[in-house]
Amino acid sequence: MSDYDRSKFYGKKKFSTQNKETPSFGRSYYGRRSPSGPSFKSDKDPKDTPSKSETPKVKQPTILLKAREHTDETLSPKKGNKEHDFSNSITISATTPTSESHPLPGVKQMTKSAKFLDDSVLYVENIQEFMQENSDFLVVGVVGAQGVGKSTILNLIAHDSVSSELKKAIFRNSEGPREEEYGDNVKLLTDIKISEEDKVRSEIFKIQTSEDVENNCNTTRGIDLFVTSNRVILLDCQPSMSVAVLDELVQSENKRSNIVSEFIPLENSGEIQGLQLTAFLMSVCHVLIVVQENFFDSNVIRFLQTAEMLKPTHSNAEDELNDHFPHLLLVQNKAQMDDFSPKKFKLMQEVYHLLFQKTKLQRDSNLGLATCKLISYLNEETCGDPFNLFLIPEYSQSSETTYSGHPPLEDLVRKLRANILGAIKNSLTHVQLTEKTWLVYCSKAWENVKKSSFFVEYTKLMP
Repeated sequence: MSDYDRSKFYGKKKFSTQNKETPSFGRSYYGRRSPSGPSFKSDKDPKDTPSKSETPKVKQPTILLKAREHTDETLSPKKGNKEHDFSNSITISATTPTSESHPLPGVKQMTKSAKFLDDSVLYVENIQEFMQENSDFLVVGVVGAQGVGKSTILNLIAHDSVSSELKKAIFRNSEGPREEEYGDNVKLLTDIKISEEDKVRSEIFKIQTSEDVENNCNTTRGIDLFVTSNRVILLDCQPSMSVAVLDELVQSENKRSNIVSEFIPLENSGEIQGLQLTAFLMSVCHVLIVVQENFFDSNVIRFLQTAEMLKPTHSNAEDELNDHFPHLLLVQNKAQMDDFSPKKFKLMQEVYHLLFQKTKLQRDSNLGLATCKLISYLNEETCGDPFNLFLIPEYSQSSETTYSGHPPLEDLVRKLRANILGAIKNSLTHVQLTEKTWLVYCSKAWENVKKSSFFVEYTKLMP
């Protein structure tokens, strides 16, 4: 091959490679005439390889695969040797997050109520083990006079259903001994034994007995607490305006000085203690139930309005004021047939609207009997503007077989429980609380109530 043909051949090859690859780079760096074709390709290939992104993309998956293979290799000996141990670790890790929202058998559950507040002291250590880091909870408190059925209502709400055994244990004082059983001593002793067993099993909150009524003593002292399986915290308060509470304070001077201030007169110490407990429940509860036996009791209405007026405003560390008011639910226990008529129920709602027209408590939040659609003739058209008023009839075994003018007790309690569980949970503070942080908030709220000077000033206006 001649020199002319050789130059022509290499010139075409060089031109073709420069067109396929970066021409400006090859021309400026190597010049127009390169010594040989293979040397040009060999010099250019190692410089092009790091500029391309294909090689790192291939290497990255291999690094990730090696990391996953490494973790599998660390778990494979355990899986190969003891497969049951690995399955147990999976089940434990699965039950841990679910236990925060839904109670499991591993979580400690309450079977009886525990003392929460007594002698002006909060017993947080008694309740701490039953609380969870759960923000979806509901707090329900109950107040009322002595012997109106506060603990009975909470016992009905705490159980999922109203069985015949539950009614026999709770309403044991409403039925006397039957006449045909007086002559049969064996049968009478058997019934007493069964009632005692039902009492121990079904009585979450202690109910007042006939002996307590005869001795003029109240069953609940301070505040008792119970946490249900669906995370509802029930608070049973001691009776307000009770002669038994005042008698206990008069006999014990040390107890009176611990509970109420020394500046409060002796005859007013019982009412002041009840006002403090009611103001405390208004601060820490989502729903406040007021139980009464009659339609209208002026003392109960005055007591509620006074407790709302004296309730102190709580503040946090940033000096932000928090003024919380719960849902107010009036429950009339031992209601008669006439109370379920539209005319009488409308009259009761109108009276309560007039009495609580200036209150900040949530009085018409669809918790009453006129808005639950359980009784067709009790609605807004026949009863007027709704009010949070619910009726629980007087129970007797004979009323179950005869017409009583209202639905059965089981249906009424089920609807009452559904209304309470469906209540809007307004925030108690500026931040969202869990069950455990709610206990901390209760301690601060009770300290504010005890240190408030409103109750001492109110005694100057009392007779």
